[in-house]
Parts: sequence; structure tokens; C-alpha cells
Amino acid sequence: MVSVSVIIATLKPRDEIEAIQILDTHEFDDYEVIVCDDSPVTKARNEGVKQANAEKLVFLDDDSRPQPGYLETAKSVLETEAAYAGRTVHPFDDIFARHFTNHYDWGDEAHYVDAFWGCNMGVNRYVFEAVGGWDEQMGWGHEEKELASRVLSEFDIRYHPNLVVEHQYASSVTDYWKKQYKLERKSPYYWSKVGVPRHDQVAKIVCDIFDPEKYVRRTPMATVTQTGSNLAKAAGRINGLLSDSGRLEGSH
Repeated sequence: MVSVSVIIATLKPRDEIEAIQILDTHEFDDYEVIVCDDSPVTKARNEGVKQANAEKLVFLDDDSRPQPGYLETAKSVLETEAAYAGRTVHPFDDIFARHFTNHYDWGDEAHYVDAFWGCNMGVNRYVFEAVGGWDEQMGWGHEEKELASRVLSEFDIRYHPNLVVEHQYASSVTDYWKKQYKLERKSPYYWSKVGVPRHDQVAKIVCDIFDPEKYVRRTPMATVTQTGSNLAKAAGRINGLLSDSGRLEGSH
């Protein structure tokens, strides 16, 4: 039996998955890769957990580029920690690297954190057995945040700076805006699940739209990008409020 199962949710054929191609070049070979193409992504990841032979479960995106030593370090960290978050690097020197990816990197020292990202994270199987799997009603959009909130109710999440994955955050400003819109469509669902009343959700959406501090960035281009992002977020949240994705149908 392998020591690590790598789970990748994707619609790509296996031979086109960049993450697998990268892992194949590494020296560490005590692992398997489970590729699941179900939709939504949360359903695919749950299916990957079911199929995995290892107790140590690593989640990557299909375009994640794990750096040398990644799986060895993941195996070592999961020997003593319930779950981990790695250091994710946007691989280009552009507006996203300079202004919009601070949440990807928690610094040079290992410590406990309150989140992880699906392009670079690991969880022991016993954690899922204790808190449940990925929320299949949620799909893509805050699904890591929702899972992390349940994990943290019973376990810790350890950030390790040597678990490095290169992952492109966005390819263009318009791509970033589209991503923010899609992401924030799931905010009302997430808020409802963690107990935020609907009137407070509406208040937050309105306050964020009209809060000038949420628009100001250090450069004009970053300010324009942030302004478009804020409007895309607001549109996504409003759409989420008006659709079934903002409701907890059958959830507990």
C-alpha cells in the first residue's frame, strides 16, 4: 500500500494533467494519484477519498506544480498533524503576485492557521471520518473555507512553508473578475451554513459595496482591478441570494 494518495478533481484526461507530469519527475514514488472527473468539484474530491488507498490524503488542482520534495514533506507533516496548508506561489511577477495573493503565503515559519486551499493541502483520513467530507451542495466557491471551519472544530491545520506549489491565481484582470463573481455566488450559502442570518448577509453586501476602504490599493491599476473585483463580488453575492445556491436545502 502506498503512503500518500494524491486526489485531483478535473475534467482533463489523465495524460494532460500538469500536476501528474510534475510529480512523475520527482524522486519520491510511494504515492498514487486518484483522478476524479465528477462535477461538482466537492463530489469529485469525496469520490477521490473513497477510492484512495492511503490514510494520508493530498489535494492538488490539475494545474498545481508541486516543487521537489513536496510529497516527502507532506508525508512527514501528516505523520504528526491532522491537516496541512502549504505555501502557494503565483508564478509570475504581475499585478496578482504584487497585490492579490497574500492569502496564499503565511510566511517562512511553520505555524497553525485557520484555512487551506484546494490547490495545495493535505488531510488525514480520520479527519474526514470525524467531521464529514466535502459539502457536495457547495461545489466550487468557499468549499475549502467551509471544510476548514469543520476541521478546526476538532483539529488543527498546520502551515508548512516547505510544502510549495506553484499555481496561477488568474491569467488576466478579466479572468480575475470572473473568478471573483463565481466564487462569491457561494458566499450566501456559506454564510447561511455557519449561521449568518439573511438580513445580516444583505447588510454585509451593501456595506462592502459602499466601503471606500475596500477600493483603495497602492497603485492606480491595482485600484481599478480591485474596483472591478468588488463589483463582481457584489453581483455574485446578489445572484447567490436570489438562487438556490444561497439556501441550505436539507443541510444540517
